[in-house]
Formats: sequence, structure tokens, C-alpha cells
Amino acid sequence: MRNRLYTLVLITSMLASCAGTKEFTIRTTPCDGATVHINGKRVEGTTPVTTEINQDKDLGIVVSKEGYQVGTATVCTQTSWWRSLLWTENDPLARYIEEDEITIPMEKIRTMSTYTPTLLPTFAPPADAMQAAPSLHTLPPSLR
Repeated sequence: MRNRLYTLVLITSMLASCAGTKEFTIRTTPCDGATVHINGKRVEGTTPVTTEINQDKDLGIVVSKEGYQVGTATVCTQTSWWRSLLWTENDPLARYIEEDEITIPMEKIRTMSTYTPTLLPTFAPPADAMQAAPSLHTLPPSLR
């Protein structure tokens, strides 16, 4: 009797651990302070930010910060083996998000003020190179 009770509690806790909501942290690299949108809704605060998410839906995450390209990521749900015993594999109740956090890389936008040109080596023509000859013809008046 006691073993059955422990087994029932264990199975119930496994099923419940995949259900509902959980804390999810979003970070950006190499900078912090980006605004976050999850599935089109603005999240309070800036990165690094921790928010509560529903585990039964995929997450489309967009982060943005001035001076950086917009970063995106998708976090997909997985099928819980235990929950798929009760629901079909495609049923949202059988799915959960495994990750607790994600780090999204952001690339700095190069602007004229931060652009540093690559220095090319000076070109010296070889001594035996042909030089262009000056034009011997004059331009017609229509092209002047």
C-alpha cells in the first residue's frame, strides 16, 4: 500500500513538473540592457531578465538595443514521455520547455564613427610596366 502511494505521488509530480508556468531567463551577449519581446508581447525590464512563461507553447524571442542588430531566437517545446501517456504527442498538455534560460548574441552595427578602414599596402608598378599613352584625339563638341 505504501509503495503504491509513493509511486502515485512520483508519477503525479512528474506530470505536474511539465505543466503550467516556470521561470525563464533571457540574456544577451556581448551587451546587457536590451528590450525583450516574447511571442510579440513586451517583457518588463531589460536583459538579463527573468520572466514567467507557459511551458506548453513555443517561444519566439526578439531582443533589440540601439546600436545593435535585432537578435532573435526560438525555443521549442518537447514532448514529455510521461504526459504523452495521457495525451497525444501533438496535444499542448503533453509538451513542455526544457530550457531554463537562453543567451542571444547581438551584433554591433558599424557606423561611420566606429568604422576603421583596412589599410591596403601601397602599390608600386613594376619597372617594366606599360604606362598609358595620352589621347591623341580631341573630343567632339557634343561630348564636351
